[in-house]
Amino acid sequence: MILSFVILSCTSSTVTSEKTLKNKPQSGDIYTREHKKLTPLGTEKKNYVLGQILVKFKDGTDEQAIETIQRELSLKTIRVVHAPNLYLMKILNGSSVETVMERLKDFPEVAFSEPNYVVTMQ
Repeated sequence: MILSFVILSCTSSTVTSEKTLKNKPQSGDIYTREHKKLTPLGTEKKNYVLGQILVKFKDGTDEQAIETIQRELSLKTIRVVHAPNLYLMKILNGSSVETVMERLKDFPEVAFSEPNYVVTMQ
């Protein structure tokens, strides 16, 4: 799986833009920010899993508040990455990671959120 990703990432500069227009990304697909030109100038390119987000809750946030946020934003816990406050969640309604991150800023219980980045060794 990693080998095929490396090959795809080496050839993706021209092929992916055509592919992206034809095929709608699916939840769980790896998405390169480069393809949508979301990488700010001067920063390295990042990859993340579509439909997944990491959410860090502030200390003292109870389970009921987390469940309320999940219901409102159509999120489901995949697993607790670091107990008790860092959760890997799946976006159930097809919203983009960026949209969900923006909406999470409205909740005082959320310390931060970020995409589920894919880290590879070179």
